[in-house]
Amino acid sequence: MILVIVLFILVVYLGTIFFVTQDPLWFVSSFNEKPVHIVVYHDGEKSEYRVGDPGFERLAEAIRQSLDQGVLRQSGIGMGEETLQEAYVKYVTVEAFFSHPVKLHANFWTGHPIQMLFPITGRHSELGVVFLGEGGDYLVNPPALNTIQPLRTALAELNFPVE
Repeated sequence: MILVIVLFILVVYLGTIFFVTQDPLWFVSSFNEKPVHIVVYHDGEKSEYRVGDPGFERLAEAIRQSLDQGVLRQSGIGMGEETLQEAYVKYVTVEAFFSHPVKLHANFWTGHPIQMLFPITGRHSELGVVFLGEGGDYLVNPPALNTIQPLRTALAELNFPVE
């Protein structure tokens, strides 16, 4: 009887997570997608990278590696219009665009974003978050990643200020 109750509780718990995340693989930390377009914002300028451009493969792989390390937790923050504009103009920020909706596995809902924004310096950069979105809008409560160090290293190799 105890075994049946424990199994029932386990099924309800896992079923709830599955229902909330809408992801049967929520417990997997792997990420194998690469962006098709990357924009690095720095010092009020933007540097665009597309497939075949010098530096693109390095940045795309660094983004994939950072996401592949998995999600640490929900961050509990949001990004207002003012913060987004500062990310584009005032700080170093990486924006990655995918050719199709992708899935970042986590034990909370992450949607199916086609774009991701990584604050490297400035507001929210110390949290290691990645804002997920589509159509220019970003969701609130972005995931904090286990690490964005691969992305920081790639940016430093391409002579972008990461501190």
